[in-house]
Amino acid sequence: WEYPHAPWWQDTEENRFAEHYNPTAYLAGFILFFAEPDSSLYKLGENIAKEAIEAFLSMEIIDNMHVVSCFIQLYEYILAAGLSEKFHIEKLHHKLKDIIKREITEDRSKWGVEYICKPSQFFNSNRSIFYQSVKNIADYECEFICNTQLEDGTWAVPWNWDNYQEEWAVSKNWWKENGILVNMLYLKGMECSIL
Repeated sequence: WEYPHAPWWQDTEENRFAEHYNPTAYLAGFILFFAEPDSSLYKLGENIAKEAIEAFLSMEIIDNMHVVSCFIQLYEYILAAGLSEKFHIEKLHHKLKDIIKREITEDRSKWGVEYICKPSQFFNSNRSIFYQSVKNIADYECEFICNTQLEDGTWAVPWNWDNYQEEWAVSKNWWKENGILVNMLYLKGMECSIL
């Protein structure tokens, strides 16, 4: 990889599953929801979704929050498109629920200082079907967001690109903008207020 990137995007054996389905699973769901059902694009999306779900369900351990997030999006698109009967939706739901509970960082001392997994990685509403199983830490994220906003209205970015400091200086500002959107949507969907 000859361009500036985060260390977790480096090509390694552990990243192979992630590389294959991040963001492919998400995009397959998008196609299923928006494409015309009789189109070749729809058929492609359907085939990819089936393959992705089978691969996901066959994996014993999936330790990549970004991939899990893509499969949550696929799951939600399948439900929204009314296609539950075409896929192993119940199995997918249970596996996602179990992984979410395991992936979210419960150790609050790591929040804000390490690259961790928070509930907002997986949902941004207290109406999500995944909310109740992680309610306490999901509610804590609202408090955390409210208590850690910086003077300029942004939030700290607790990671960096060690090998690309110059490029990271630019990218960090983009990540701050992303953090604003993620945090504000989370507060709104969770019916929290920073006031």
